[in-house]
Amino acid sequence: MKIKLLILIAFVFVTIASCTKDIIEPKLAPVIPPNTSAKFSTDVYPIFANNSCTGCHGGAGGLTLTGTPSAVRANLLLSAVIPNSSVTSKLYTFFNGTSHKNKSLTTSEVSNIKGWIDSGALDN
Repeated sequence: MKIKLLILIAFVFVTIASCTKDIIEPKLAPVIPPNTSAKFSTDVYPIFANNSCTGCHGGAGGLTLTGTPSAVRANLLLSAVIPNSSVTSKLYTFFNGTSHKNKSLTTSEVSNIKGWIDSGALDN
């Protein structure tokens, strides 16, 4: 009887000891340092053509990403960019850690967008 009790206690102990609570860490967007020397005309504007953004965002209505760099910048400032605040700008938060139409921007491209916005979203 004592052996059965010891086996039962050992079984309970092993069962309890083997139970662990799985901790699921939330997936956070990567921390991307800004490229503070990013210029719109050379570092941000080409991203739209290189990633085929203009295929869907090239016509009237919604966000238009075609035209001169100054025109595209003006369109972004209307709905997607808040100068000096990448964390509240749709353009940055949209691509920071996510994809759109199965297309993700590179870390360098996201860094350029972040740096340009945080530097005032200048027309440069």
